[in-house]
Amino acid sequence: MQEIFQQLWGRLPQILAQNGIVTELEMKEAETGNYRSLIMMNIKCCLGFLIIINILFSWPTVALATSRDILSTTIPASACQPDSSAASGRVSLTNGAYVFSGNATGTVRFYCPLPVSRYTSNGLANDNDISSYHVYYRDPDGLANSSEITTRLFYRNVNGQTAVGSASSSNSFNVTGNTARIVRLNHNLGFERLYYFLVTIRRSSTELRPAFSGIAFEIPPPS
Repeated sequence: MQEIFQQLWGRLPQILAQNGIVTELEMKEAETGNYRSLIMMNIKCCLGFLIIINILFSWPTVALATSRDILSTTIPASACQPDSSAASGRVSLTNGAYVFSGNATGTVRFYCPLPVSRYTSNGLANDNDISSYHVYYRDPDGLANSSEITTRLFYRNVNGQTAVGSASSSNSFNVTGNTARIVRLNHNLGFERLYYFLVTIRRSSTELRPAFSGIAFEIPPPS
């Protein structure tokens, strides 16, 4: 940021001249050491610099963009673990996706680690952000409530577990086949936190075959 300000200050006389705020005569007199012109030039440069800075810092803020470190990360279903040994016996990993085994029904929870931190891989910039993620899943009854896939981001630190944003439910979308759905999430990763997704897969009938395949962080299309 300091380097940008220095470059801006160096180019400011030219910018002011291009916009008619400083005349060519004033610039020439200032360059030759004319005391009065030099003072007027500095005053106009200072005022112009303050105006530009005010515009920059008053510009409306926008949502965080997902950082490159996050975009290069994927969480396949095979990286996730059921939350208990009993839950492990009710699901199986088939063709890279978790599905219910046999006649099992109910709800199974998975912990899916997100192996990133606030630090960027190309230096200690402390600026990893998440603006959205993609859930790969299948909810065979769409908007109905007999099967469902939910996801939610969490982190743990020395103070315990904290939820980030709200839970996402497949029952909000009328898609019954294999799909990848965008979940909006505006989060700046913090210090000394261990991030993971809590995923649930649920069915009330053995005729339904819901599946969870994983989570990725592709750049979403413009909304």
